[in-house]
Amino acid sequence: MSSNMREAHTAEHAFAGALQKILGQTLRVRKVEHDGKSGSNTAFIVLPQLDLAAVVKAEEMVNALIAEGHPVETRTYRSLEEARAQNPGLRANEERIAAAGEEVRVVEIRGHDVTACSMEHAANLRDCDFFLVTRLAKSGGEYEVDFVVGKHARAAAITLSTLVMQVCAELGANPNTLASTARKVRSEGEASSKKLKALSKQVLAGIKPAVGSAGGEIRQVYSGAFSGLADEALQEFAGKAIEEAPGTVVAISNEGADGSHFVFARSESLAGLDCNRVFREVAGPDGRGGGRPNFVTGVLKKEKAADIIARLAERVLHG
Repeated sequence: MSSNMREAHTAEHAFAGALQKILGQTLRVRKVEHDGKSGSNTAFIVLPQLDLAAVVKAEEMVNALIAEGHPVETRTYRSLEEARAQNPGLRANEERIAAAGEEVRVVEIRGHDVTACSMEHAANLRDCDFFLVTRLAKSGGEYEVDFVVGKHARAAAITLSTLVMQVCAELGANPNTLASTARKVRSEGEASSKKLKALSKQVLAGIKPAVGSAGGEIRQVYSGAFSGLADEALQEFAGKAIEEAPGTVVAISNEGADGSHFVFARSESLAGLDCNRVFREVAGPDGRGGGRPNFVTGVLKKEKAADIIARLAERVLHG
């Protein structure tokens, strides 16, 4: 094991021990992953709830312990029972220890944490130099905590500091108001999104269907090429239209930054109409997309969107 990995694993012990003290409960770290090349590490902690405030407090505690230079000691016992008897409050992954079926090695950060662990560790917390949490994410019934130590932590701190300053400049905020400004921007964005979706629904609801006959089937087609609508409103409109009335086809597009997003869909009753095949034949190289025979989505070239939508409608109505 490399020096950085030993230091990272030792710092993880200190972090888990700190969280255990802060939360007032025994902590189960399911596993810890180390990337020796990048210096990144992830601890998988089984907990129903872990908030950022507790993580930050634990991070501060670890760095205080590093500065104090707490020694790291190792002892070996014949069994987990003996290790527990000699070390009250021992943290241990019992499933992993049982599977190993070997002697139990206990690692103690003096005055802070006692853990059963077979990996190598630094001799003193001071060797860890600096501890920094870079990500907290929940996955199922556990939390993933990414962290770095030593030179990797210092480099990450500079990167994160630079990022914070860049975000502050973009939002017109300062580090003290960044969180509240971000919440405000998010709230305003969500409100604008709801308004756009509502307006989009109104526009789409105003489409008058054209009626025609092809292959002995009566078909009604809702079509149009739009700009500035909410893309998700197109799929919702199409899904509702083809479900509510048999013989319905929807061919609509919405111009965006990367092209015109489109939906081409039909009712289940029109089983003879393969939307995938018809789209490829009509759009050719001017569109890309796919899906099921009854529901196709993708992107059209902006300058070709209106023409392709019109030709799709014509093809559906008259074959």
